[in-house]
Amino acid sequence: MKVGIDASSYARPLRTGVARYIGCLANALATLDDQNHYYLCHRFSRLKHRAHFLAIDKSRFHTTVTLGPFSWPPMPRRDVFHGPDARLPRCCRAATVVTIHDLTAFVSDEFSPEDFRLKKRARYAHLVRTADHIIAVSESTKNDLVTHLAADPSRITVIHEGVTPDFRPRPADQQEAVRAKYRLRRPFVLFVGAISRRKNVATLLRAFAAVAPRTDLDLVLAGRPGYGHDREMAPLENLGIADRVHTIGFVPDDELPALYSAARVFAFPSFYEGFGIPLLEAMACGTPIVASNTSSIPEVVGEAAILVPPTEPDQLAEAIIRAAEDQAVWERLRRLGLERAREFTWERAARLTIEVYRRLAAK
Repeated sequence: MKVGIDASSYARPLRTGVARYIGCLANALATLDDQNHYYLCHRFSRLKHRAHFLAIDKSRFHTTVTLGPFSWPPMPRRDVFHGPDARLPRCCRAATVVTIHDLTAFVSDEFSPEDFRLKKRARYAHLVRTADHIIAVSESTKNDLVTHLAADPSRITVIHEGVTPDFRPRPADQQEAVRAKYRLRRPFVLFVGAISRRKNVATLLRAFAAVAPRTDLDLVLAGRPGYGHDREMAPLENLGIADRVHTIGFVPDDELPALYSAARVFAFPSFYEGFGIPLLEAMACGTPIVASNTSSIPEVVGEAAILVPPTEPDQLAEAIIRAAEDQAVWERLRRLGLERAREFTWERAARLTIEVYRRLAAK
């Protein structure tokens, strides 16, 4: 069997969540599957980023460039094409499967611009009609597909994402090195993600304004500006906590494990997540979590977090203080998080994905 995988979204200097999904899944497939041939397809428009193309040093893995709009040579029906970033070729004889990570464009008008929402809604509606099968990264995303697009549940397989072994508790010297780089001199609460409306950073700032006078904690925001950035950061001007908030921007993958490990608490008050990779990374690094009780978040963290409504900054503040200051709670959340993270591996995700490929190829 030949499997085509759209790897175009990987070819970026800064890795997005989808790019990480593509890279981790492909590498796990390469480790597990010694029978099928894989073609990592990059759209011609991404040639300028060819230095960042995903390439795997295995004889059964091939890198190819295709013309756009994303095309794929004629393939027998026994072959499979996988769009891990919810894209498929316009014409493809092979069986098709897409991964849908979230339905942000459907759940709220506040999380993205109108033109983006309309484009995403049209694309996802088309994929639900035409793809032979859909991989959803959570039960929450599967439910959203059924609710918003009337997708057939029997054509959806839920395959959770994983976390790589790089994300593990790091020793004190690595923690100190990352603290020194970002000039973090005090214990801190960490947030990782886009500084955007969907991530609900404004509520985190308001909660931290109640935390700061009662603790010695600082707040660290690690991530690039996203949609609604100015609105989300606006409360900072009037809360009197500017000297306690560190906005450090995008953090490279090789520094993230030490940053998570150095944090006293990981706070993730997002309004909506299709999965929530930072939650998994924080748990794997032994960082206690306070997060929202919405969308896929409870599904990912299980009992290994304190969950609060995303619209209640006072509850968020109390949860952060409890997780940070009560040593018994801190140790319990750390232990449960480490145990929970072990359930999510890319090997498991790859095995389940191969099963989907085989079922499609056998039809």
